[in-house]
Amino acid sequence: MAVKYNILYVDDESDNLLAFRSVFRRFFNIYTAPGGSEALELLQNQPIDLVLSDQRMPQMTGVELLENIMQNYPEMVRMIVTGFSDLKPIEDAIKDGKIVQYIMKPWDVEELKSIIERALRTVN
Repeated sequence: MAVKYNILYVDDESDNLLAFRSVFRRFFNIYTAPGGSEALELLQNQPIDLVLSDQRMPQMTGVELLENIMQNYPEMVRMIVTGFSDLKPIEDAIKDGKIVQYIMKPWDVEELKSIIERALRTVN
């Protein structure tokens, strides 16, 4: 049996967290957090292979969260998802190596699964 990677999905919209979990739990061990501080707390107690975060969230943006994760967990794969056209902060984060990819909402299940699997192969 293949190893199931641990994926953390961070989004302030509970419907998105439920949708992600219901679709991807067959392929990965899914953890969710409704915001950046909850995600950082979870990371202290749970080994995570990949973090996928929404960009626009209250208190902490996805880029801010992933910058923090990069400093404390540099080996972790970091991706961002957004439904907004303001991509400048995301593009800057990619250039700086803070995230490996961004995905536009609404995401396609097969495409997102493929992106996640490809990213996990590059680090393992």
